[in-house]
Amino acid sequence: MSGLHGDVKVNVNKTSDVTYQANYTAYMQGMYLVHVTYADKQVSGSPFKVVVHPSVNSQAVEAFGPGLKEGVIGQPIKFGVDTRAAVPGELKLHCMGPKKEAKVDVIDNCDGTYSVNLQPKEPGKHVLEIKYDNEHIQNSPYLVRISGPPDPSKCRVYGPGLEHGVLSTFKGDFVCDTKGAGAGQLKVRVHGPKGGFKVDMHRDTSKDRTIVVRYNPTEPGDYKIEVWWADVEIPQSPFEVKIFNTHNDLEDFLLEYPQERNKHPAVTNGSISSSHRSQFSLPNGSSSLDSEKYWKADV
Repeated sequence: MSGLHGDVKVNVNKTSDVTYQANYTAYMQGMYLVHVTYADKQVSGSPFKVVVHPSVNSQAVEAFGPGLKEGVIGQPIKFGVDTRAAVPGELKLHCMGPKKEAKVDVIDNCDGTYSVNLQPKEPGKHVLEIKYDNEHIQNSPYLVRISGPPDPSKCRVYGPGLEHGVLSTFKGDFVCDTKGAGAGQLKVRVHGPKGGFKVDMHRDTSKDRTIVVRYNPTEPGDYKIEVWWADVEIPQSPFEVKIFNTHNDLEDFLLEYPQERNKHPAVTNGSISSSHRSQFSLPNGSSSLDSEKYWKADV
């Protein structure tokens, strides 16, 4: 075997009375001639032309895009693959969910890059394998967290901050539990007397899908609390809370409206005398979902 960069050693082993096996390893790319002789004569077709290509470097292939980390069923889940730094090869992708295989559509952009659209059939953790010439590219396999579509009806809101009370003893805490509500954003909007309260939100570290909301009224009056998930107001919202100066005022109100006693609270159309509004949201990805990282912007 000979080439522009020199000869290549060929090992020949006899495997039977009439057959031989030859093998070689070429370390330089280029054109080679393989001379095969028998009894010092070239066999038919010899010398044979062999083209040695550079080895495929799967680690030079790069995948990029948000679809490699997370997605929502029914919404586009896209990412790209760039093979331009590697020699020509075959790109293969496979994605498996907890029980079902996800469909993977690959579009060749004809410039060494590919556009990929992932279509999962179930929520949960998905394992995405990206191989180039049967070798994993860098960072493959990927773990993609897939959430179900948002369902505001699954949000539960509860706590003393949703009950009528007396200013001096009022506890303005309540909980927003979004377990089972899918992917989305939690938004809490409080209407009340201007300058009459402050609002704080934080995640309950013991429960990934639970946000604790606290508002501290400094003035009596009518307060209205709106809770939104994925830009849709949850069915129980808005919550109306009346805060009184004294226990006697509260009791007088409950005597007049007994249905309001021990409720969380009644959803009525009471008027709001002030115009102050506060809206709060947390930064993107602030919760850990292993039910998969989906607090999105506001939770």
